[in-house]
Amino acid sequence: MHKKKFKDIYTIMCENCERFGDKIYIESVDQEKNINFYQLNNYCNKVANFLKDQGIKKDNKVSLIGKNSIETMIIFFGVLKYGAIINPINVEESKENIYRILNVVKPKLVIYDKEMAFEQKRYRAYSWLRFSNFDIKKRLKNEFFSFLKDYESIFQSPIGNRDDIAEIVFTSGTTAIPKGVVISREGFFYMVEELVDKLKITENDRILEYRAYSWASTQLLSIMSSMSTGATLVLAREFSRSRFPLWLKKYNITISVGVPTVINMLINRPIPLHRKDVPSLKFVTSSSAPLSIESHKTFEKLYGIPINQMAGMTEAGWMIGNPPEKRKIGSVGTPFKYKEITFLNERRERCNVGEEGEMVVKGKSMGVGYIEENGEIAKFPEEGFLTGDLGYEDSNGYVYFSGRKKELIIRGGVNISPMEITNRLKEHPYVKEAATIGVPDKIYGEEIACFIVPKPGHKVEIENVVNHCRGTLPEFKIPKYIYFVKQIPKTERGKLMKSDLIKMVYLENGSIVP
Repeated sequence: MHKKKFKDIYTIMCENCERFGDKIYIESVDQEKNINFYQLNNYCNKVANFLKDQGIKKDNKVSLIGKNSIETMIIFFGVLKYGAIINPINVEESKENIYRILNVVKPKLVIYDKEMAFEQKRYRAYSWLRFSNFDIKKRLKNEFFSFLKDYESIFQSPIGNRDDIAEIVFTSGTTAIPKGVVISREGFFYMVEELVDKLKITENDRILEYRAYSWASTQLLSIMSSMSTGATLVLAREFSRSRFPLWLKKYNITISVGVPTVINMLINRPIPLHRKDVPSLKFVTSSSAPLSIESHKTFEKLYGIPINQMAGMTEAGWMIGNPPEKRKIGSVGTPFKYKEITFLNERRERCNVGEEGEMVVKGKSMGVGYIEENGEIAKFPEEGFLTGDLGYEDSNGYVYFSGRKKELIIRGGVNISPMEITNRLKEHPYVKEAATIGVPDKIYGEEIACFIVPKPGHKVEIENVVNHCRGTLPEFKIPKYIYFVKQIPKTERGKLMKSDLIKMVYLENGSIVP
């Protein structure tokens, strides 16, 4: 197995500036502008010099809250090139969770999109800085970028080494409060390198990305893989069904990211697109949630475009993926280069080929651990990280998933904690008890269904519950279905009987009760 020698992001960016220069690195489709490797390197040098002037150290954190844009990417890469710790935060996260994240991470700087507003007293950073768009071809202007105009575009003194922390990424898992995954610079490098190796990404690729840059999956699959190889990143703020064919054709896309939600959307509402119209497109990826074999085959028959299934998680980066040249429909593929995948049965013994168990992952391309409220890192077990995924491996090393051990709603590829929503419902003054589950949905894979037992003598309206949820939850976590019941079915030990709740949701014809 060929292994690449570690390089820090400073070195990678400098080499790309020399090698590719005026080649476009980012095409921002919503902003209708682009930036080349030379320009990006110069602006990142200005960011690095600014951070140095502010006295930022290698263990200081910079939280970044922004939408997909060239400006956000300049700040993201500028922090990494300098050597401080970047903490990207999803703009779709609730304000309450953003404040929670900031108070756990304790960043020295918070840099945020000017379209957002924060109560800065909720987290007292050394400095809060706003930024907005600027014209790359003219001059730096407004807020954060106005600070940069007097800084040199040459930077030669990065801080830190391969063992230091590169990033803290938060993910919604099975708990109510998002968890912060700590990733070292070395781990980050090898997470990218093994993905480039698996998908055979080169400088000739043009990768379409429309998911939030703050996702670990996005950073590895498109942002960092294109930077690592010299490919071009075509960046949109969100998926657009009507513009998708245009993006593929206009920018000669070779690899497009995908999630089951988008794939199912394109199956249910077909668009004028076929592989013969986009000859440069090699495949569309699918990850973040299960994709049924039926949907996989239907999409490929309809559009003639191959789907390449993969699987990953924030804690471990990409874990498993189909080799594009040797796919197996129904499988998420084979382990990545630096990953060791095993399945354990209930006795915690290694499963035989074809035997179902819980997946365990370990390797050099892993996160370090979770950041705790006191700033300490709870390291992942050396013997391997239990993913909560149930499945098995066939005789050729291909992995198949059969379900989840942990209670989790996966809506549109986003992990949602039922507990977080249930806890919010219980804060309503007229709610005695509540429960939350995921129910099947043709577009999003799963939707959120909530069950509420009102307090005696009180009447609760659906609209009132929804407005209450919006007080702290982002829109994608707002329940689609709300049912008022006399009691929540539980076992003798008080465990939620999910199967009984599901029965309440369905009509005799199999459709969901509105």
